[in-house]
Amino acid sequence: MKVLVAHTTPNDFRDYLLNRFPDDHFHFTDRPEELVEDLARHQPEAVFTIKQKSFPPRFHPPIVSAPSVRWVQVGGSGYEHIGSWDRNKVQVTNCAGVLARFLAETVTGAMISLNNNTFTYRDQQRAKVWQTATFRPLTEQTLLIVGLGHIGRWVAHNAKALGMQVLAIRNSDTPDPNVDELHKPSALKELVGRADVISLHLRQSPQTIGMINSEIIAAMRPGAMLINTSRGPIVDQQALLDGLQSGQIGKAYLDVFDEEPLPASNPLWDFDNVLITPHVSDHVSDWPAIFGRFFGDNLERYKNNQPLNNQVLPP
Repeated sequence: MKVLVAHTTPNDFRDYLLNRFPDDHFHFTDRPEELVEDLARHQPEAVFTIKQKSFPPRFHPPIVSAPSVRWVQVGGSGYEHIGSWDRNKVQVTNCAGVLARFLAETVTGAMISLNNNTFTYRDQQRAKVWQTATFRPLTEQTLLIVGLGHIGRWVAHNAKALGMQVLAIRNSDTPDPNVDELHKPSALKELVGRADVISLHLRQSPQTIGMINSEIIAAMRPGAMLINTSRGPIVDQQALLDGLQSGQIGKAYLDVFDEEPLPASNPLWDFDNVLITPHVSDHVSDWPAIFGRFFGDNLERYKNNQPLNNQVLPP
């Protein structure tokens, strides 16, 4: 079968795919401006695509509407950038959960570091200041996980190992051994008032954009920590700034923003109690190869007419 791989550094998994599937025809395109032409020329049945800064979202929607394409594997968990598609013609799968454990490790590390004054001591080291501070152990604190999917479950696993009480929100009633209380999304406003740490793990959708607004932030426990490694628009940015300025939000770890890269003029850069990272919370060194192996496993299933892992529906 014919397969098109759209990725700016295809050598990340080229040899792996060619060696595993020697009888299939692969074309690797690393130039987004040539994608439409490559789709028409090579007429692939399957496409494996990874959105990156060098392969930006605006180039991806033509993939699902290409006449020959019957399956699209998206690298990463988000798939809003490919637009909508005809589910009777095209199957779409994503890589949700593939890097979940690594992202949860980053969340856990940030939570520990912000809680135990690591960054304060780093600043003091630079200034050659010897000054002690106390911290409240996480084992005495309550974590609220908003979105108990692949990542949220790993965050719950880590938090429970640290001795935290774990509350979680999701639509499903399926219990999790690391969650003490599971609630529906309608309980969000009540639950944020019980949490010392709130960690967001939601997909961006019309229902989740602006979910963390001024009303929810006002209902939070004063001084609570907010963690967002999902999507920037889930948190209302003005409400976030207001909450940080007032102290309602005591500390925050932010990996995602409305505008990326985060402009130098954005006031978030100036808060000493905010840890900012450039959308890299799951950026393990071999992440493209990990996605490539997941695609290879799904390609094997596709060729054998087996159900694909991580099928998603059009927005």
